[in-house]
Amino acid sequence: MIHVKPFAALRPAAAHVDQVVCGKHGSNLHFGNVIRSLVGITLRNHSEEDYREALHYFEKLQAGKVLVRENKEGVYIYKQTLSDGKEFHGIVACLAFEDYINGDICKHENTLTSKQNLMVKHIEAIQKVGEPVLLANPNDEFMSDWIQQHENADIVFEFSDNHGKHHELWFVSEYEALENLKISFLKTPRLYIADGHHRIASVASYLKTNADKSQRSGIMSYILPESSLQIKPFHRILKHTDREEWLDMIHNASADFYVDLLSKPCRPEKKGDIISLTPMGWYRLRLKPGHTRPNPSENLDVFRLEEYVFKKFFHINDSKNDSRLEFVRGDEDLHSLEIWKNRGEIDGAFILYPNTIKEIKDVADAGETMPPKSTWIEPKIPAGMLINIFE
Repeated sequence: MIHVKPFAALRPAAAHVDQVVCGKHGSNLHFGNVIRSLVGITLRNHSEEDYREALHYFEKLQAGKVLVRENKEGVYIYKQTLSDGKEFHGIVACLAFEDYINGDICKHENTLTSKQNLMVKHIEAIQKVGEPVLLANPNDEFMSDWIQQHENADIVFEFSDNHGKHHELWFVSEYEALENLKISFLKTPRLYIADGHHRIASVASYLKTNADKSQRSGIMSYILPESSLQIKPFHRILKHTDREEWLDMIHNASADFYVDLLSKPCRPEKKGDIISLTPMGWYRLRLKPGHTRPNPSENLDVFRLEEYVFKKFFHINDSKNDSRLEFVRGDEDLHSLEIWKNRGEIDGAFILYPNTIKEIKDVADAGETMPPKSTWIEPKIPAGMLINIFE
């Protein structure tokens, strides 16, 4: 079961929201002033100066009424519309950290201990988190009905960002509405992490060791019906490889794939298809029958790529730490990859078919994890739009 905890967020005043969230017009109010110390978080420790600057940002913006605190607890309805018209409609609320510890909020990726520990230190220093975790809710019908019933409240703010996305936020604080929401989530056995594995792990770790604060606060989460998520793959690009390795793949991958030369770049048509840009042109690797395995994670195309291609032909045995392998968002234009190859910036690339929400859930339910950078999931929630305070 899932335990919803209404909260009183710190948020930008409507007149300043685009400056805080997007940094529009070169604004020095941008929330990036707080999270910039998290850039390169795996490479260095924070300094005391980082923390002082972050705290100074909050103090200055609260004193100037740029950031305001909600005067009562509630939950938010948040709608994001992409430039192509695609809409995401969900609820922002806090959830009990025990739901994550107990496995009712399910993960499909492992976290790096070093990165998680540094994020905990950041939380300890500023006592706030300004970006919710993205969670998928299998109970689509309930989510849609509740939102439709309560979206008639006055809008808190709306704005468009630098990427053509439109954002709308409503606040719901009525007792009956919140109780109905709590009861309905108590009947929800599981939620699934779509984005924010390190964030949820670090917040849960912090609250676990701060029992007094865990009673009053929780993990700020943006909860969406699972059917509305937009799941994209990550491209894999390779550098510093030998031409002979690519030729070996083309000639000998036929043990596991049907290998076909393509006349032009394209994306995979179905699960089991892997498109590869090689020094010799574009190829399609189509998986042959007989490769089904009992573990859900081993039936992912990204696992098959690592097992049947990277390990066999490029001797990449650890995709987390091999410097020859990099990851690019799955919405990157394929012609860009050709340009990079022609410039000598990369040797080649692999394009995957997107995972499905069912595959993600099957892996999570089995207690397994996906290889790194297996999915790129929309929506991405802007940092600084809602800030959860631990007190």
